[in-house]
Amino acid sequence: MNLRRYLDVLRAPGVARLALFTLIGRLPFAVVGLSIILLMRREGYGYGEVGAVLAAEGTAIALTAGFVGRLADRAGRDRVILACGGVTVLALIAETVAILGGAAVPLLIVLAAVYGAAIPPISASMRSLWGRLVQGDRVETAYAFDAIQLEVVFIIGPLIAAGLATAFTPAVALFLCATLYAAAAAGFATAPAVRAARPEPDVERTRAGALSSPGVRTIVIAATVAAISFGVIEVSLPAFAEHEGSRAAAGPLMAAWSIGAVIGGLWYGSRTWRAPAGRRLVVLLGFLALATAPIALAWSLAAMAALLVLTGLGVAPMATTQYALMERLAPPGTSTEAYSWLIAATAVGVSAGSLLAGVLVDHAGVPWALACAAAAWAGGFLIALARRQTLCVPEAA
Repeated sequence: MNLRRYLDVLRAPGVARLALFTLIGRLPFAVVGLSIILLMRREGYGYGEVGAVLAAEGTAIALTAGFVGRLADRAGRDRVILACGGVTVLALIAETVAILGGAAVPLLIVLAAVYGAAIPPISASMRSLWGRLVQGDRVETAYAFDAIQLEVVFIIGPLIAAGLATAFTPAVALFLCATLYAAAAAGFATAPAVRAARPEPDVERTRAGALSSPGVRTIVIAATVAAISFGVIEVSLPAFAEHEGSRAAAGPLMAAWSIGAVIGGLWYGSRTWRAPAGRRLVVLLGFLALATAPIALAWSLAAMAALLVLTGLGVAPMATTQYALMERLAPPGTSTEAYSWLIAATAVGVSAGSLLAGVLVDHAGVPWALACAAAAWAGGFLIALARRQTLCVPEAA
């Protein structure tokens, strides 16, 4: 495994600063949700009310992410990130104070929706900049680094949320996330590499934006279906752990899944691949469908942990390939929007998977819920396979 390639990426001019502030801006993704659950339960809200608030946030992300990304492409990433960062900070603080004050759920839903809609497009902007910051065969290594960083966030984020909730109160974690958003928006938007990447004035723009590309549409549709697996697993693992007599084991099981993704991402990004990215995406989705199927048959916590590591091996490579294809298939001047649609697709899929798993756990059992994770990956695979011609990168790209 040639890890020197990752050092080459981090040593490229401007990358270290952007990678740091991207990490800071991503940490709240893995902290806010759990902290809101813990704080609302601590303040006496029911699970149904908690679910409504979190659903409002997820729905807002799904509905607005693509359009926020389009605005960043047209008005400038720095301006949009700073503006969204300010709104996000205020909305998150207001939501936290409202929960502490026992506010009515409709108010919390509105604040959660404002927060979700205004999250600064730092992740999408970072992905749209990788092709400018690094060159040649290091570009896919950069996308692998991006995917690995996100997995690391989801390993340490819940630990931060749980630790602060135990030592102080969940509100401390939410106030910390507001601070992180402010720092990330300011640090990322003012970076020279971001300010230098001005909007492209001479490109043809359409109402469809990034979605005018058949390849982008294929990736978004396949990602929406495949992301159902994430929601299914996130809901089903706590139920599996509780059935095995250890509710607390859900955290380590999720960590095992992410550890597998980190290992797979490190290996995948350390190599130069000759096969076209479109073909690799189809193969990786097929691998994930096959690798995920056995988790429905797990007979113990240890077996589930081992199977989750195997399942996770393909997650970061699949994401890496998605990012690389988006960069090549998105119409000129729409790269941030394209990556934002991918984020929206994931949000929709995760929400649908969470709802589906909740129903199946209650009415059919945990194994049936877990089986849907493999079915979701298989659905994404079939969509990508059927539309594989749209994933061919033009020679000019």
